[in-house]
Amino acid sequence: YENGVASRLLFVNYVQPTVPNANDYIVTFAVGGAQTGLPAVTPATVKVKYLRADSINSKDNITWAGQTFGAQFQSDGRLQGDLDIVTIQCNAADGTCNVPVPGPSVALVFLTDSAVASSGADITQAETFATTVTTGKSLPSMNQADLMASNGRNGGDPLGTTSKSSSKDNSAAALRNGVSSGWVMGVSLFASFALAQSLL
Repeated sequence: YENGVASRLLFVNYVQPTVPNANDYIVTFAVGGAQTGLPAVTPATVKVKYLRADSINSKDNITWAGQTFGAQFQSDGRLQGDLDIVTIQCNAADGTCNVPVPGPSVALVFLTDSAVASSGADITQAETFATTVTTGKSLPSMNQADLMASNGRNGGDPLGTTSKSSSKDNSAAALRNGVSSGWVMGVSLFASFALAQSLL
């Protein structure tokens, strides 16, 4: 339904025939009328798109409204072949429609012209789109007030960096700080040992 109006029907036939056409069936339907208590609004004609394959196990040679994506491992993602939408005349006398559903297949029945149009049936040429390439550095940003209110280190005593330009400088600074701390600690230990020796 679209905007309260019946627009599409879907019928599925999963049966794999051992003899061609042996398991085809015909769906008879009506929109409104009879015991439904609703106005009879069965259209004069319906359009049908079929999803077809040789077998329910087929991996290629699958067609959608007469078109296919190509053979297995040879598809470029574009439909190939001529679009084939089947038009079926309904029975004006009793207000019903008969739609064949071959086995195996899926039949998508369009009850209105707007439903057909919205399915892309009026597109006769494949659309292409330019490839978008993004280059350069990404510059993320964050509200400083939110950052200061977070449970992080508030910018003090940074533990590292993801910046390409500062990672080397920070590593060198960390190395200098480590060497300086080690030197001071060594001098302190030497002084403490010398003092202890003088008191003995």
